[in-house]
Formats: sequence, C-alpha cells, structure tokens
Amino acid sequence: MPKKTQTQVSDLEIASLKESALFSEKGKTKFSSRILVIGGSLTSEQLREIAKFASRYGDGTVHLTTRQGVEIPHIPYEKLPLFRKAIEKSSIKPAQSGKCVRAITACPGSYCKFGTIDTQQLAKEIFKRFGNRKNLPHKFKIAVSGCRHCCSKPQENDLGVMGVGKFAMFVGGMAGKTPRWGDRLPFDIKEKSKLFNIINAVITWYENNGNDKERFGVTIERLGLTRLLDTLKMFQ
Repeated sequence: MPKKTQTQVSDLEIASLKESALFSEKGKTKFSSRILVIGGSLTSEQLREIAKFASRYGDGTVHLTTRQGVEIPHIPYEKLPLFRKAIEKSSIKPAQSGKCVRAITACPGSYCKFGTIDTQQLAKEIFKRFGNRKNLPHKFKIAVSGCRHCCSKPQENDLGVMGVGKFAMFVGGMAGKTPRWGDRLPFDIKEKSKLFNIINAVITWYENNGNDKERFGVTIERLGLTRLLDTLKMFQ
C-alpha cells in the first residue's frame, strides 16, 4: 500500500477499510481499529496484545465503546498494512462491520448475584451460530441480559434476550436519533435450542422483509408486529 497524503485517501478506499472495521477519523489520515469483543469479556493475553498494538501503531491509548467494544485509535494510514498483518497473527480479531450481525453484548450473568442465566456462554453461542449472518438490510445488534435489571439493555437492541421465565425475547429495539423500545414476544422460551431456532427465524424474517438500509425496528413499524408473530407461531 503506497504512502498517501490526506487528499489521496479516497472515499472508496475509506469505505473498503470500514468493511475491515477500520474507521476513518477526522482529516482522513488516521484510523481507529475496532476489535471483536463478545459479552464484554477479553482474556489477559488479548488485553496485553491490544495494549501492545496501541503503543506500536497508535498513540498508546485505547477507547472502550458504548457496546462493550474496544477500539485502537489514531493509527496513521501508512501503518495500516503492518497493523493488519500483526492482527492476523494475534489472538484478537477485527470486529464485525457493515450489514451483518454485530458482536453480542452481555452482562456478567452467572457470576452476578442477580443473574439467572449464563449470559457470557450464551453470548458466545449466539455469535458462533449467527455471527456469520451478512448481507442483511442493515446492522443487527443483539444483547443478552441475565435478569430484569437489563444492564445490557436488551430492549434497545434489534434483538434482546433476558433471563426471565428462562428466556424472554425483545425485537426491534434501537437507540440513535429515532430510538425505539423493543417489543417483547408474547411467550417465554424454556429451551436453549428453541431460543436459537427463534433467533434464526427472526433474522431470516428481517432478511426477507427489510428494505435496504432499513433497521429491523423500522421494518416492524412498516409491516406490523403481527406479520413477524405469524412467522413465529410454530414456536409458541
């Protein structure tokens, strides 16, 4: 990758880098790398590697995002090739980006005194099954909460799971400029296998019915929650 000045980094290249979770900062000469974090948990080895990369390729700082993510900011454009090669050989991975299922957020769950389910393990299982779902109408965020305290805000995500009645599920939530409170499905889910089947059905319904660049909650508003519930009747 040849050295480029600020004006030489095209919008097309910036968009391409964004697909690899490298986000342009103001001025288009430096980038922030978003690291994949599931359930807000990282190993000590991963933390050491993140610190090393931040010092070697950035300015030594690390940013914690509002969705339990980690970003290494202020990486000069010229250092991106070496940075990307180093990431490939490390224990950390770039975060999901674009129109896909994003990293799963979760509260402590089983080791919190209020937790009723193992949210950390569940977040990993959900991501393992659905983290490869791409080419959706828009980004798709999932949060897992271990109890009614809702520390991970399941009602504010496209899909939320709460440890109540075993599992309760919320659909269509979002924050941003036009926030929407997620709708709770009118039935509780007892088995984890059934939970995964419902998550798959919900994502598939959104994939088939959402317009391009339309968030899941907007799709529900446009078509009506009943249309989605009709698809889920077999699980009730």
